[in-house]
Amino acid sequence: MHCRVFASEVARKLTARGHINSTTGPAWRPGHRVSQASPKTARIWHDGPDEQAHLDQYATALRTAGYTVAAERPAGKRPSLRITHQTTEK
Repeated sequence: MHCRVFASEVARKLTARGHINSTTGPAWRPGHRVSQASPKTARIWHDGPDEQAHLDQYATALRTAGYTVAAERPAGKRPSLRITHQTTEK
């Protein structure tokens, strides 16, 4: 069963693991940007160079933290990660 995912929590987990958040600080810098896609889904983009390499690093970090991560590459759009979280409780 999928449970609620908060974009802010996902961003904090990535930042705590040493990944830079592009939306914080006094000036823009390359890093991750997380948005709330639905109550049970967050999406992550990398703003800056080496986009796919950084998305792969984010995916690894979030899988380690227990999230379900799916890569997305919509036609004509930038690649992103779809983040959900499943509980094993019944």
